[in-house]
Amino acid sequence: MDNFVRLKITLGSDSTLDIQELNKLLPDRVWSKGDTRPNTKIIEKSAGCILSSGLEKEAPLDQHLAALLLRTRSIAATIKRLSEQNTVEVLCAIYTESVPALYFESSIVEGITSLGANFDIDLYLLPEGCNGGARP
Repeated sequence: MDNFVRLKITLGSDSTLDIQELNKLLPDRVWSKGDTRPNTKIIEKSAGCILSSGLEKEAPLDQHLAALLLRTRSIAATIKRLSEQNTVEVLCAIYTESVPALYFESSIVEGITSLGANFDIDLYLLPEGCNGGARP
């Protein structure tokens, strides 16, 4: 099973923030409106940034979420404030051969809520024996 967990902030059209302010969050990736998304032909429709959990893809989902919340602890108030006029999402992608248990401790749920974030889980069921190929 491979897991990927990220916090994504997408600036709203009425946002007064700029890329320099997003860079203060020390994201893994930041982009401007009109940039081409890496390894694609997709043109970004708005500015934003991504912060990853920092764990290896084989780590369990709950550990990824805990690591992401730990990483964002010192900037949680800023992220919560950003969520008022922008889109903040915790994005999980799970690549697995069998349906995993999706259980989250209340501290994880409370941590995501404290960021003002939406919570999205994408589950990709792979054929047995498949090594998964290319993933994000």
